[in-house]
Amino acid sequence: MASWSYENAGLPTDPLQIGSITVAPDPPTPGRTNVFTINAVAQEAIADGAYLDVTVKLGLIKLLHKRCDLFAELRGEGGLKLACDTSDGKSPIPKGATTLTLTLDLSSETPRGKFDIGVQGYTVDDDDLLALKVKVDFMKS
Repeated sequence: MASWSYENAGLPTDPLQIGSITVAPDPPTPGRTNVFTINAVAQEAIADGAYLDVTVKLGLIKLLHKRCDLFAELRGEGGLKLACDTSDGKSPIPKGATTLTLTLDLSSETPRGKFDIGVQGYTVDDDDLLALKVKVDFMKS
């Protein structure tokens, strides 16, 4: 059976504090659409120009390293299916509670293995925004 976990690896001073993450279906499942709901609190308004560095590893092998413009993704201009309940990508994410939704279609050909996903976020001024570590285990039990 697949399993997953996450760790908020950010600092208490980061502008975007991750409160919780849920996924449906739980656990994430290859061959299905998986929806990650990220509940967070913006400790200050987050302006256009913020970006994410995403790294995906399978064991020790780096499969992907990609820089994503957060607001371009929210506008639907990037490869991620990312939405925010408090911003359409044209205006800042306001201070306060917010929910980000990431929709991933995982291929049924996703290799069986243990994936480590690191997400480091930065503000438009290149200051820390958030840090997140996600582990997904698709190994057969």
